[in-house]
Amino acid sequence: MLRSKGGATPMTKRLLAMLCVLATISACTSWLPEKVIKVDPAAINEVRSIGRVVARTTADPQYKRTTQVIEILVFDLNAPNFTEALSVARGRLEQHGWSVIGSADVPIEMESSRWKGTTVRLGQLGDIDPLGAALEPAAEKALQADPAKSGYILASLSSVGE
Repeated sequence: MLRSKGGATPMTKRLLAMLCVLATISACTSWLPEKVIKVDPAAINEVRSIGRVVARTTADPQYKRTTQVIEILVFDLNAPNFTEALSVARGRLEQHGWSVIGSADVPIEMESSRWKGTTVRLGQLGDIDPLGAALEPAAEKALQADPAKSGYILASLSSVGE
């Protein structure tokens, strides 16, 4: 059998190298999420239909190797104030079969009758910070340019992946 100068055979070196590569890959993939939960695109389109979307972004928090993608939409519903806009958004979603869950006035959380495990949360623009998302700079600038316009609604959609 041929031996290299280090005493190990070429085959042994290849096996050791392969074991090192496998160990490295195994260690690197242990932090990757095993599961990614996304909202059904049809549910997003249905929610988008309630008004004019002026900004869209996502947040993707991770928990125990699961990533839950949260779709975030900012609507301008041509309402004179936030309370009216919230009422309009709620009414339009109820027409599509969404129903209110929980009892808080703001934010309003609704669930879909068509997409099991899918919810939408309607709230104020300030609610975007706790979601870990940020609006694109152009959208942020446009929203800040008109602070008197308080009829914007933030809608965040999520799914539990049922």
